[in-house]
Amino acid sequence: MTSPYDIKSQIDELQEKLTEVQAHELREQQFALEANERFEKNWVCLQKYYPEIVEALSNYELKEDFCIHVTKSGHGNFVPNGFSTPLYSQDPIKQAKEQVQKQTHNPAFSLTDYTGYPDNEVDTRLHSSYMAKLGRHMRKVRDYQKSKLTKLPDTFPSGIIFGIGLGYHVTELLKETTFDYLFLIEPDFEQFYASLFCTDWYQLIEKIDKQGNCLFFHLGVDKNNFINDLEHLVEEVGAFSAVRSFCFQHTPDSKINELISDWGREYFRFQMGHGFFNDAITGLAHSISHLEKDQSFLTNKKRLPEPLLELPVFVVGNGPSLDEAIDYLIDNQNKGIVVAAGSALASLEKVGVQADFHVLVERPYANYKIVEDSLPKEVYQKVNLLAVNMVHPATNDLYKWTGLALKGNEAGSDLINSLMLVKNEKMLPYIPYCNPLVANTALSFFLNFGFKNVYLFGVDNGSFPSGKHHSTHSFYKKSESDQEGIACAPVTQSKLKGNLGNSFVFTNDLYKISRSQLEKLIAHYPKRDVFNVGNGAWIEGAHPLASGELIDHQYDIDKPILVEAIKNSYFERLAMTNLSDSDYQVHRFTEACEHLLEIMDESFSSISEASAILKRQQRYVYSFKNTVLGHIFHLLKGSLLYYHCPMITLLYSYEDTDFTLEKFNELFELWKQYIIDMKLYFAENYKKFCDYLNSGQIAALEK
Repeated sequence: MTSPYDIKSQIDELQEKLTEVQAHELREQQFALEANERFEKNWVCLQKYYPEIVEALSNYELKEDFCIHVTKSGHGNFVPNGFSTPLYSQDPIKQAKEQVQKQTHNPAFSLTDYTGYPDNEVDTRLHSSYMAKLGRHMRKVRDYQKSKLTKLPDTFPSGIIFGIGLGYHVTELLKETTFDYLFLIEPDFEQFYASLFCTDWYQLIEKIDKQGNCLFFHLGVDKNNFINDLEHLVEEVGAFSAVRSFCFQHTPDSKINELISDWGREYFRFQMGHGFFNDAITGLAHSISHLEKDQSFLTNKKRLPEPLLELPVFVVGNGPSLDEAIDYLIDNQNKGIVVAAGSALASLEKVGVQADFHVLVERPYANYKIVEDSLPKEVYQKVNLLAVNMVHPATNDLYKWTGLALKGNEAGSDLINSLMLVKNEKMLPYIPYCNPLVANTALSFFLNFGFKNVYLFGVDNGSFPSGKHHSTHSFYKKSESDQEGIACAPVTQSKLKGNLGNSFVFTNDLYKISRSQLEKLIAHYPKRDVFNVGNGAWIEGAHPLASGELIDHQYDIDKPILVEAIKNSYFERLAMTNLSDSDYQVHRFTEACEHLLEIMDESFSSISEASAILKRQQRYVYSFKNTVLGHIFHLLKGSLLYYHCPMITLLYSYEDTDFTLEKFNELFELWKQYIIDMKLYFAENYKKFCDYLNSGQIAALEK
């Protein structure tokens, strides 16, 4: 028999449950009102600032059981795809605050070491001199062994948040710290959609906009596109946007872990290849010379007939796998177009393969001298040159004919197109993804022409495990102890997946970038077939092919007529030879340098004020990008990045503010003098060809 006490207890328990249900219903009703209003405001804000996100959201199909749950604290919660439990506890805000507190008091920062720039008494070029001074300064700073930052300051250059979730942590983090550049990374598009009901994004976006800072959403990203997308964005904004970053992981997800791993592994991409003043002014001078000598430039004025575009093109690099295919190239050289990339021309000549085109990309005088001294002049007179507009002007005289294409992100290229626009009301095409190596340039040319079957030989982007680094027919040293030959760039113990089976190659950062650029180029032309022949590095998008699987072609080609058709179809002379200093906007570069110096005259007494001066300089230089004065941007951009990135890193590395500002000011003065010297140098040297040879290059040439 149930006692009255038990009955009362059951009634109380039922009453308590009923009260909880009623309270939860009230919380859900209240949340629904607030969430719908929040969603509308967020939507309007996104339409204003991020219309491409709105378009993507409008076309996105939610899962059928999409639902935002309401917690006891009255906030939204969500169970993502692939999860069995919600993202948060019953109090998401408390949880977010605790996570932010933990990660800001034990921060993970990206960091680049700028102490490695060596002293170089031989290379007296302006940029080399100032990089040596930078290296010496950063080594002195390091040697003080000052305490590093142990918590995130209230201002910081960059933040990279992996995982948006429902956004609660972003709100809490931005209460503590202001970022110049904030990157939000979220693989799950549906989570971001859910966050529009939970987080006042409109307030955060408008606040960041008023501060003059930048917020970037990377939504729906995966390991196949994340680094490339981020690299493209950083290139557009400037490498200073990612050089000193606070890294925050929100959600413990395997996809997020992969992205973080990729970020750490590929971070080097964001800290190299900026270009620099001497590089840019040399490219400008060479471009002007090509223009004034009325060389043929790529205009794509017409296209070859479709049947001709089916013919095979053999792009030949000088990698070790070339040796595997020598017999095939000898037998098939008259059945396809033979394109020698850089030093491969000498190897092909040695085995009796006649190249139709030679491809070059480098601007230094040393590279020209190596080319000139590698083969008899009569060999070059049988070959046509394809090159980018920065190559040394003397190179043209070696060849039967020269065709030049504009390379992107170059002062000379932007100047030529600015002149074309003003004088001819049209612009020249840029060949895409044509750097950093000659194989990239060669493939870019022929995919641009429209050829549909391109075979890559010896494009290995690395050395074999045996130590073999180039074709045995090349002029490179076979080993470091060899007395004859030219030394090649060293590889590291870093590996790239091999093209065939379980093979691999040892590689370095330059080869990695080359491989990445090849992959982007192939993706840019999806209706072409590119065959990667041999045991070099795997190239995504190319068809792997062993040399033993090659089948002799049966084409009957009248090669001289075909080669002439390529030259006449895609190239023409520009007839812009009567140009002056005013056409080249020489005075505008001087004005730009003077304005940068004016910005530096403003006083500063805090880290944030010093950082603000750098930001003003950055935005001023980047304001020239994609304008008729784009060449000024390229003349200044590289040197600015090489100095600003360490200056930003220095500002946000140490606990001791007085020490930081003292050492920053010393580096700041070096940068100021660099600008002064660039201004003075430019007016007298903007038409001067590269004439630099270091002692090692001279010794190699003498041998």
